[in-house]
Amino acid sequence: MSKRTILIVDRDKIVIDLLIGALCSNDVSALGATSADEAARLLDLHAPDLLIIDPAIPNGIQLLQSVRSGGLTTKVVAVTASGEVRDRARATGIETIIERDDGLKALASAIRSVLGADVLILGREDSVHVLIAEDQQDIRDMLSEFLIRKGYTVSIAKNGREAIQQVKSDPALQIVLLDVSMPEMGGLEALTAIMSCDPHPNVIMITSVADREIAQQARKTGAFDYILKPFNLNAVEASITACLSRAAYKKQKGWWKR
Repeated sequence: MSKRTILIVDRDKIVIDLLIGALCSNDVSALGATSADEAARLLDLHAPDLLIIDPAIPNGIQLLQSVRSGGLTTKVVAVTASGEVRDRARATGIETIIERDDGLKALASAIRSVLGADVLILGREDSVHVLIAEDQQDIRDMLSEFLIRKGYTVSIAKNGREAIQQVKSDPALQIVLLDVSMPEMGGLEALTAIMSCDPHPNVIMITSVADREIAQQARKTGAFDYILKPFNLNAVEASITACLSRAAYKKQKGWWKR
């Protein structure tokens, strides 16, 4: 099968970048655009097999209308967060529409149904075990409920020491969401200890403090990402997926040559 091309159109470039990292594989290449004008240029240039679009972007509905009437063979998956936008997208003839809150699992299913079962989102074929290390119960509960609903396996730690103990005792852990500020042992100290474990899970730091030095130190120590509170839950999931995708990509033979 020839390589498929996907164009992702969303106003949030971070979401685009994370999805591109998650979707690119031997069978798929992905492009991104944050505006309808840029997307129209990429459609003319690359004639992608699939367009994934948030129709709520400015002129998004007009772009869908032009795709449907312009003779392109590009198939479309619309991702919406509004009933009104969903109805307007459907009126253009778009059949595959998913809710933004349904997350990456729904998007993967939509991509497979449109392009074929061999198209994968890297790192998300099995249940993923996530440890939430956070001292604030409301945040733990919010993250836990969201991730469980998305199909993740979730464990909880209330401080850095508990997080380290769980990492050492549970080799199945793949991701740690690690708060920077916690009692008994802070996140950065816990991060150093987690990175010294062999093997160790991937770590995404979460914090309410926008401190560039702390962010740089966390990444230098080994954290994959640094997310500020209050955070968008879908952005958290996107970061997890990008992290898993990187890990899966590195496992491929010869990844260092890519």
